[in-house]
Amino acid sequence: MIIELTHRGLHHVPDAAGQSMHCQSGTVWITLDHDTRDVVLEAGESFSTPEHKRALVYALAPARLLIEPPAGDRPAVRLLQRRPEPFQPASPLAAGA
Repeated sequence: MIIELTHRGLHHVPDAAGQSMHCQSGTVWITLDHDTRDVVLEAGESFSTPEHKRALVYALAPARLLIEPPAGDRPAVRLLQRRPEPFQPASPLAAGA
């Protein structure tokens, strides 16, 4: 999901666990609920956390932020995790019957 933020724009991520936040342009400030750490991302920088906390994203300048879901929730990864049925070649007897 791409988020376009105007200067002083605010966006919240209800559960930031495993989500990757990539600042594509501008500058954003990210803080997690009940966490003393603050993160400032500039264009080209990324942030992710394993913690199940709400993240607030504040634009210090107009910014574009790409938020990717946890790896296990991405469609391409889900496809790779499916296990197809093993290949069973046809029996030569069944083919000639």
